[in-house]
Amino acid sequence: MLFIPDDYSPPQTYQSSLFRLEVLSPKFATEDFASVTASANDIRHVFGPTNGWPAREMSYADNLADLERHEREFVERQAFAYSILSHNGGTYLGCLYIKPIKSKIDNDFRKSMYSAQAFFWLGTQEHSGNLAEQVLADLQIWLKEAWPFRAVAFPGRTIGWSAWEKMAKSSH
Repeated sequence: MLFIPDDYSPPQTYQSSLFRLEVLSPKFATEDFASVTASANDIRHVFGPTNGWPAREMSYADNLADLERHEREFVERQAFAYSILSHNGGTYLGCLYIKPIKSKIDNDFRKSMYSAQAFFWLGTQEHSGNLAEQVLADLQIWLKEAWPFRAVAFPGRTIGWSAWEKMAKSSH
């Protein structure tokens, strides 16, 4: 089953009043590595409570390999990662990941509710105020209006991790 339809062209960029998205690629390696390593403790477990990314000993080469993989997944239409930049594109704020729901559970209920899941992180320096809530609100609108998904889950943000895991085994 395809993650997105063959006739859909995923956006290369997106501009909101608060931030700009650009496809995550090695061109952002320096800024991404600096932000990830400076913010590691704040962003660890963004993909779930048992996920240890970023590794405590992550090297620049490890991070570059991740960016190359994300760009390849985008081109191959398997998953979509974006750099989150300030409105004018001058400051690296974090990353957005749009992924299929992968599960080893037969008849995972989440797949009937959502056609994608999204995760994002903002660097430690961006944690003041309510920027994360504003980014989330803008992303939810963009994903609903510009993407072909039935619904997109934001595990860890709009649904707690324990509820997300329980939903996988739900029978309704």
